[in-house]
Amino acid sequence: MKATLTITFVLLCASALAMFDDYEPSPRARAMGGAYTAVASDANTAFYNPAGLVFLQNEARLGYSHILDCDFIVLKTAALASILPRNFGTAAIAIQALDCDYLETNLDSEKIYRLAHGFTLLDDVYSQVHVGWSASLYHLAIHGFGDDTAFGLDFGALAVLHQRTRLGFSVTNINAPKVGVDSRHELPQRLSAGVAYEPYPGVLTTIELKKTFNTATESEDTITQYHAGCEVTLFERLFLRAGVRSQPSSYSMGMGLDVRGILIDYAYNTHQVLGGTHHFGMGYSF
Repeated sequence: MKATLTITFVLLCASALAMFDDYEPSPRARAMGGAYTAVASDANTAFYNPAGLVFLQNEARLGYSHILDCDFIVLKTAALASILPRNFGTAAIAIQALDCDYLETNLDSEKIYRLAHGFTLLDDVYSQVHVGWSASLYHLAIHGFGDDTAFGLDFGALAVLHQRTRLGFSVTNINAPKVGVDSRHELPQRLSAGVAYEPYPGVLTTIELKKTFNTATESEDTITQYHAGCEVTLFERLFLRAGVRSQPSSYSMGMGLDVRGILIDYAYNTHQVLGGTHHFGMGYSF
């Protein structure tokens, strides 16, 4: 009976995740309700909007999370960003790995290897326009069914108006990649558009719309999600964050700490049915 309940719970958690879904690899973004396309200002922006890489110095980030509070579903991320010479912008390499392990068996493994680049098109006293692109190698391995790879292309843009307002836009998997051997599965294409506004120094607010195409089931096709979040800076080193989202509805919160370039982040967001997700991150800016 206990084994049956355990297997049922594993299947329930797994069914809540779509293949190569938006697992929100950044704890900062997760704490802000997933509204990050217009914020995009750390190494993890390689996962969200590559245009935001232009705001970075050299930086490295690591992330770790048990999705939906399931011990057997682990999300691990790593991102490294570096300024390129001769005003060629900023480049980043990033890795995201989601593994579902049960009874010492890896049931499902989804890995994304990403190369991203952001650069500036316009920069004057009134506005800035930045663009970016990324190329991703997707690797899927399912126990008993083999493995396969796919290649995806993303594009992003970010405009800054009068220093306080940001408009962000990104689209993933423009080339509609597919993965699978016997049955080809089209990976989700996602369109994100957001606005971030800083009404006062140290107070950042953002709202965002995400539309996902080519989902796993026809009933879920063309899902539209709404996200909103805020970040408040305290003492120039401590950051408090909160956010909400729809589809599914949940709220989130978290904090960040920057001590002499050492970066520590934590986020938590709820789920309507299953457990909430704790997300930890750390990094170094140099």
